[in-house]
Amino acid sequence: MRNRKIHVCLSLLFLVMVFTAAGSSPLATQTARIGHYRLLLSFYSLPRTGQQLNMTIQSATSGVSLRFSQAVLNPAAGTDATPVGVALSSDSDTPGAYDVDVTPPVRGAWLLHLTVSGPAGSFAGDIPMNVLSPPVMPTWLGWLIGLSPASLLLTFILMQVRWRNARRDQVRQELLQQVSKPVEPV
Repeated sequence: MRNRKIHVCLSLLFLVMVFTAAGSSPLATQTARIGHYRLLLSFYSLPRTGQQLNMTIQSATSGVSLRFSQAVLNPAAGTDATPVGVALSSDSDTPGAYDVDVTPPVRGAWLLHLTVSGPAGSFAGDIPMNVLSPPVMPTWLGWLIGLSPASLLLTFILMQVRWRNARRDQVRQELLQQVSKPVEPV
C-alpha cells in the first residue's frame, strides 16, 4: 500500500514538471532591427486572433541593455482594424527581456510599433507581424459534437420501444390469464 502511494506521488510530480516545462522554450524566434539596435523576439504562443500573445522582446546583441516603451500594435495596409495598446513589463525570468502583452482582434498583417532606448540613443520603429486566425476544430471533433444529439435520441427511442414491448407482453399475459380462468357459474 505504501509503495502505491509513493508511486502515485512520484507520477503526479512528474506530470506537474512536464506540464510546467512546456512553455520554457519559444515556439519561434524572429530578429528585427529598430535604428541601430538588433532585437530578438521570442514567441511562446503563435499570434492568433482573439488570443493573448505570449512573447518576449530583448536585445539580440549580448551585453547591450535596452529599454522599450510606447508600444502599439498598428494594423498594416490591407488589415481593417484599429490600433491596439500593448503592455510591456520586465520579464522575471530573463534579465533585459520584456514581456509583450497584447491580444490582436483581427487576422492579418500588423506592425508592432515601439521606441527602443539604449547606449546609441532612442529610436522608434515597426516590427512586422502576421496574425493568424484561431485554430480550426478537428473534423472528427466536429462530427462527434454534431452527432451526439443523434445518439441521445436513438437511445431514447430504443428505451421507448423496449418499454412498449414489455408493456405489450404484460397486457398479453393478463389477457391470457383472464381467458384461461374458468368461468364460475352464477
